[in-house]
Amino acid sequence: MNKYANRERFMPLKWIRMKWLQTAAAAAVLALAASTFADDYVDQWGPAVGTMLPGINAADHSGTVQNLASLTGNQGLLLFLNRSADW
Repeated sequence: MNKYANRERFMPLKWIRMKWLQTAAAAAVLALAASTFADDYVDQWGPAVGTMLPGINAADHSGTVQNLASLTGNQGLLLFLNRSADW
C-alpha cells in the first residue's frame, strides 16, 4: 500500500480549509477597510446633526408654491430627504 494514500485522500479537505481561511481573512480586511472609510465619509457628509433646516419653497404637483409651514398639519410633518446615488 502506498504510504501517501491517506494523505492524498484528505488533501482536498485541507485545500478547502485553506481556501476558506483565506476567504475569511480577506473578508475581515475588507470589512475593516470599509468601516474606516464609512466613518471618514460620514463625518464630511451633509450638515451636522441638529442643524436647522433652511426654508424650502417648492411648487407642488398643481404648481402652487408650498413651504414647510403650509405643509405642516395638526400632527406635524414628516419630511424625508434622499440624496440620490446618481450623480
